[in-house]
Amino acid sequence: MNPPAWSLESLQAARAERYRQQPHRRVQTQDEALQFLNDAGLCLLFSARDIELPSLWGALCGGDRPVPRHHNDRELGLAWRWKDTLPAERAVLYGKHVRKRPVFISLELAPFFYALSPNYGDPHQDYLEEYRDGKLSAEAKYVYEVLLEKGALPTSRIRLDAGLGGSSNATRFDRALAELQMTFRIAKVAISDANRWSYCYVYDLLHRHLPEVVEKAREIPGRLARETILVRYLQTVVAATPQQVSRLFGWEPRDVDRLVERLADEGRLRAGIHIEGLPGDHLVSQP
Repeated sequence: MNPPAWSLESLQAARAERYRQQPHRRVQTQDEALQFLNDAGLCLLFSARDIELPSLWGALCGGDRPVPRHHNDRELGLAWRWKDTLPAERAVLYGKHVRKRPVFISLELAPFFYALSPNYGDPHQDYLEEYRDGKLSAEAKYVYEVLLEKGALPTSRIRLDAGLGGSSNATRFDRALAELQMTFRIAKVAISDANRWSYCYVYDLLHRHLPEVVEKAREIPGRLARETILVRYLQTVVAATPQQVSRLFGWEPRDVDRLVERLADEGRLRAGIHIEGLPGDHLVSQP
C-alpha cells in the first residue's frame, strides 16, 4: 500500500492558518502576541530558511513579508519591542536556546526543554562537572561564574568581569553566551543602556530568573520531555521529516526513529506521509 499523500498547497494553507500569516488573523497587541507564542510553544522572531517554525514577525504582518531595512516600520518596531518586554515580564523564555538561534519558548513547554539539559539540580556544581568533562568551554565557565556570584548583569559588564573585554575577545564571548543559552543555564531577562550604543541585553542564571520552570522540570523524565516536544512541534508546523526533527533539536537520528515508532504505535502521530513537491516522508500529529 502506498503511504498517504498530501499536497504542498494544503500544507502551506494549514501552516498559514497555524502561523497566523493571514491578514484577518494578524497579531495586533502584546496580549495577542503572547497568546500566539503560547499557542505555538516554540517560535522564531523572524523566519529562517533552514528552520521550519512560525515567526512573531509573520504573525504581526499577517504574512511573511521581507524585513525592511529602515526602522520606521510599525510591525518591525513591535517585533523588536515585544521580544524585549515579554521576557522581561517573565511571560516567555527568549534566547539562543535551539540551534544557537533566538527563539521564543512558552513557559508551558520550557520545563520539557530544561529536563533534557545537562542541569541536574545543583547550579553550583553541575557546570563544574561539565567543565571538568570537557563539555563546557572555559569562556562559558567564566561568564557563568560572574552571573552566579553577582546576579543579573548587562553584557558590557559581564564581558569585563569575565575577562573577555576587547574586540579580540568578541567572538569568544558571543560563543560563550550562546553555549550557556543552548544548555539552558542563562536567560535574557531585560535590556540596558550600559554600552556605547545605549542598548544591550541583561542576562541572569535561568534557575534564578524562572525557578518555576526548573522546579517543574525535576518531575519530567527524558522520555516524556522528547515526546511532548515532538508532538507539540508537529502540532505547530503541521508536518516535518524525522531529519528535520533531528537537526532542529540536536537529537540522535536513531533516538528520533525509536520515538516516532513508539508514538505511531500509540496513535499520537502518523509517519510516512508523502507531500508532493517536498523530499522525504513526513510526520504529522494525530488530532
